Amino acid sequence: MAQILILFYVMTIFIYLFLVSTNVDAGIRCRNVYDCPKATYCRAGSHRVQCIKHQCKCVRIFESIDPA
Repeated sequence: MAQILILFYVMTIFIYLFLVSTNVDAGIRCRNVYDCPKATYCRAGSHRVQCIKHQCKCVRIFESIDPA
């Protein structure tokens, strides 16, 4: 009887871990950059919010260097 109870506890833990680990790609969905919220925190200055593969992500924006 105790072995059945232990088996039940083990199965419950594994099912719970499986359900928690399936939501790994959680994030803000977007179709273009205007769908991303303005309040998304990115590093100041060289980082901007972009829509990449339908996810709002902070990316570093490189500025061109003028040779003049």
